[in-house]
Order: sequence, then structure tokens, then C-alpha cells
Amino acid sequence: MLIRESYLSRLRPMYDVPDLVKVLTGVRRGGKSVLLTQVQDDLRTHVPAERIICLNFEFLGLAEIAHAEKLDRHVHSLVTDPTQLHYVFLDEVQEVDGFERAVNSLRASGNLSVFITGSNSHLLDGGLSTYLAGRYIETKVWPLSFAESLELRGISLDQASLDLVTDYLSWGGMPFRFSVDPALQRNYLRDVFNSVVLRDVVQRAGVRDVVGLEAIIDFTIDNMGRVMSPSSLAGYLASVGKTLSTDAVYAYLRALDASLLLNRVRRYDLRGKRVMSTLDKYYATDVGLLWSRRTGQGPGQGDLVENCVYVELVRRGFDVYVGVTGHTEIDFVAVKDQRPRYIQTAYLITGDNVVAREFGAFAPIRDNHPKYVISLDPFPQDHDGIRHLSLTQFLLDPPDDLR
Repeated sequence: MLIRESYLSRLRPMYDVPDLVKVLTGVRRGGKSVLLTQVQDDLRTHVPAERIICLNFEFLGLAEIAHAEKLDRHVHSLVTDPTQLHYVFLDEVQEVDGFERAVNSLRASGNLSVFITGSNSHLLDGGLSTYLAGRYIETKVWPLSFAESLELRGISLDQASLDLVTDYLSWGGMPFRFSVDPALQRNYLRDVFNSVVLRDVVQRAGVRDVVGLEAIIDFTIDNMGRVMSPSSLAGYLASVGKTLSTDAVYAYLRALDASLLLNRVRRYDLRGKRVMSTLDKYYATDVGLLWSRRTGQGPGQGDLVENCVYVELVRRGFDVYVGVTGHTEIDFVAVKDQRPRYIQTAYLITGDNVVAREFGAFAPIRDNHPKYVISLDPFPQDHDGIRHLSLTQFLLDPPDDLR
């Protein structure tokens, strides 16, 4: 089992803080339950097993715990010594009706350190955030990074070939796909994709027009990382004979974002210093889930590099925006510790025109914050003080200010 130390190190300081609920969110089958098990194993090195309470609500055996009151009573019935801190793990807790009240009640007990997981970002949008009101901390669990995928397969970092990078770009980092026969991994990823769409989009969001939803998904696959708006998307759908109102398109995009299948990225006006309210971009949490169902050409290699860089940045804790400078854009403005880093991505830097386009994109930016171009080139070359990184270096051995 791959130990996800980067997450454990963030969670350890909160183990013994009962007044904070530890919330783990992430796409279905992305590794939340395994991480929860690793936290439990970490605790068992110094905590008696009877003080660790684990409930996974995907198991039918817990189906009778269908309401908040039953959940509250059941957990308290498992407490062996009320004078000692117990650790409570509730996996996929959103399956319990009114779970927000139960979680808050358990937290308020004072002797329970509560960890919960959910496969939908709306876990925190409604009652839970209202009940907890600043008494929770969220950890987003992403599919495996490229470095983690190598470690899982016992491959050292210096053996990271271009073929391995290309495989990761196309098929992503869903953990179990590395254990599946390569001939079956597309079927596996498609099954996960279907479960996300069915359970976390169609059922939870109450989507009625499944055909329209699939058309939106197909459009976002082919236009990953490109600016889009609900109105332009509704216009496209109308042009191919599918009628959805702008409001419906917006609702469906919001549901896909909430399912953590897609990620909405806002544009940031670098001159006006403000987040813009229109024309967002969308990136895949795991490109393999979308790639598994493509029927057309799908995204190009440059789009896959861009998506990969986006996911790695947010995995490392950056707030990420699309930078707008007049009529041009910077692929990413990545902010951490109140400092921006400006990043352009490309497939390959293959001539003077590409050099001018990618490195010249930074010309309107007058500050001295770090600027990078990231591409698949094996031998990157800096230009005019702008760092050029290979994608492999960015993923495995980045400069300190991109860690």
C-alpha cells in the first residue's frame, strides 16, 4: 500500500483536536477511504484499538443507521470510556439523512475527534457548514500524483521515462487503475466515471435530462481548458439539435463541479486585480475518467499537459486562476502565501513562433514574481529570465517556489 504521507502530515496536528471536524473530500474512488484507513493505522501505533470507531456507510450492514439520531446513538454506544478521547471515522457520511446534525452533535461531545469523508463538494455547501460554522477543516484528496504513481509501482524517480509521463497524461492517477490489467483499465475507469455521474450528479443533483448532461460532458472533454460560458454552451447544444436552457446548462456544470469530476477555474484580471465573473475554464480532476469515454478526437497533448499542471498545482496547495492581461491570457496564476507565480504550458516548444507565443505571453506583466513555461521538452531552455521546465521536472523535482 502506498502511504500518502503528504496528507498524513497535514492531518496529524489535528488528530487530538476534538473541536475541529476533519472533512476529507474527493472524487469517488480517488483514495479517501484508503487515506482514512491510513490515519487509523497511524493512530493505532499509540492509541488502543477500542478507542477507534470506524463506520463506512457504503456497507449495507449500516443501512439501518439511516437518520442523524440513530448515528449519534450508535457512535456513543461504542464509546468504551467517556473520560478518554475516542476517534470516530465516518466514511461517505452523506448517505445518512441529516448527517450534519449528527456530526455536529458528536463534535460537541468533547471526547470525540471526528473524521468524515464525502464524494461531493456540496457536503460543505449546505447544512454541514451551517451547523459547524468554522469548526471544521477540509482536506481535498486528489488522485495519485505522478510521483506517487511511480512509488506505487516501485519505480524510482530517475526511471521516469517519457512513456510513463505520457501514460499518466492520458490515463491519470486513479489509484486502482495501476492494479488493473492495462487491457482492462479503460473499462475500469469508465465504470468509475459512470458511478460518479449516476450517484453524484444525476441522483444527488436531480438531473432529469441525462442525454443533455452527457452532451455537456462530451463538450467539456473536447474543450478541456478552454474558456466557456453556459450561454455559449447552450448555443452549441442547440446547433447540434439538443435543447437546454442557459439556466439548465449552468446547473449541470455546477453539478459536475460539485461531483469533483470537473473543476471550475475563475479568470483573474491582472490589471484590475479582480476575479472576473464570466467565461470560466474547466479542468478534469482525473483526465483518465474523462478519457475513458471519449468518442471523438478528445483533447490534444497540449491540453493534457495544461490539465496535468493545473491538478498538480492545486494538489500542492496553490489557489489557481487563469490570468487575463488585456486581450491575452496566462494559463495559470498560482497563488500561495499571498505570492503569485505565473505559468504557461505547452506541448513542445518547437520553433521561434512558439517561443514568441509562450514566453511573450508574460510581456504585459510588470512585476518580478516568478514566471515559468512548462512543456514536454526533454531539454528546456530559459528565455529572457523566464524559467523553462520540463513537465517531468515540474512533477518530480520542481523549484522551491512551485512546491
